[in-house]
Amino acid sequence: MTGLTVRRLGADSDLAEIVAMLSRAFWDDPLFDFLSGGNLLTEYRVLPHVFHAAVNDFRSEMAELYVAEMSGRPRSFAGWLGPGTFPRSGASRLARNLRAATVLMRLHNRRAAASLLAEVERRHPTEPHWYLALLGTDPSVQGRGLGTTVLGPVLGRCDSDGVPAYTETQRQENVAWYRRCGFAAIDELRIRRAPPIWRLWRDPQSAGTAPDLSENAVLP
Repeated sequence: MTGLTVRRLGADSDLAEIVAMLSRAFWDDPLFDFLSGGNLLTEYRVLPHVFHAAVNDFRSEMAELYVAEMSGRPRSFAGWLGPGTFPRSGASRLARNLRAATVLMRLHNRRAAASLLAEVERRHPTEPHWYLALLGTDPSVQGRGLGTTVLGPVLGRCDSDGVPAYTETQRQENVAWYRRCGFAAIDELRIRRAPPIWRLWRDPQSAGTAPDLSENAVLP
């Protein structure tokens, strides 16, 4: 794919543009629609705060952050937490929950959403793994393989090191997409009135069975 590069996100990177891209990527996400009560203006105002906090959280937790760029501009983002991250320490959970509460106070359906997120946290695997905490691709280039490509560096490491990967998604159609990257659905969580969340697990794969994650592959 001409002009496509993947790089690590540095401390001096263009955070504002990445936050804007992620906000566009999650504009019609079922969970954020639920949290906003279907109010698009609320989503417009809140999503940048959500993703600015998320990327800063990753940096404080020493996450590995990757950006896929086209023509020098960020178009896809993947945030990974490495083996040994979970379970989080009590101090880490408290700080994260306080930051989340600040955002949730701006939104509707807070109790149902908080219950859902707490259950997702409770069921997080404790076996050592790479956790894909956030993946987003700009809607203008979705379907052109950027999401698959930006996952390549860590999934390749998972396979070479024999380490599994784990993630969640709020979109049922993403389950099939993740399957093409080697993930399998564990279960579907439904809490109160909140939209479901699917949990997915990926065992390390051998060279003959792993999907081709190279830039020149035929990508979804």
